[in-house]
Amino acid sequence: MKQFVVIGLGTFGFNVAVELAKQGQQVLAIDNDKNIVEEIKNHVTEAVTASAMDKETLTELVGDSFETAILGLGEPYMEATVLAILHLKNLGVKNIIVKSMNELRGKVYSSVGATEIIYPEKESAVRLAQKLSIPNLIDQIPLAPEYSIFEIALPDGFAGKSIREIDLRQKYGATIVAIKNILQDQLIIVPSPDYIFIPDSALIVLGKQKNIEKLRRLK
Repeated sequence: MKQFVVIGLGTFGFNVAVELAKQGQQVLAIDNDKNIVEEIKNHVTEAVTASAMDKETLTELVGDSFETAILGLGEPYMEATVLAILHLKNLGVKNIIVKSMNELRGKVYSSVGATEIIYPEKESAVRLAQKLSIPNLIDQIPLAPEYSIFEIALPDGFAGKSIREIDLRQKYGATIVAIKNILQDQLIIVPSPDYIFIPDSALIVLGKQKNIEKLRRLK
């Protein structure tokens, strides 16, 4: 079990805190709005009404027991975000993840000690554009500037054929990592080349964006 402190309980921070708690992690949620704290208190380990700029309060609440902090204070609170980063860094928090609305602010946050910057609006926009460009795209996990793991619905033309016969690696530069049988809720990791595709399946493949896009033309 890991310990997380989430500071700033807007839409981003609230949902991150609740999801971490659902996954069995210990979560300390902090916000200066007592109504939001009241709303989340039954969903996390502990919820406290406090200011992110209050060094003494953060020292008392966080101390040296948390390795990861997530800051979602929002666009109007740049000063509070910077001060919170500095306080957390001085407390020895190793991972400081900060939500930012633009890259300029992200660079500022990184310069004072943030270890990772999240751009939720940009990432949502990119994911939507990719999903619209690849109609059968279910999900995507970026791994590097060019490579991602994609989950795509099985093209109808693949059903009844084997992995060897389709040969995605040769034809599309993609490697099948796993196959998900949606109806039976089964996941087959690194399937055999002789595996026969069945309808109502999803492919989890590793490859470049430009190569995966070729699959969108398949029916």
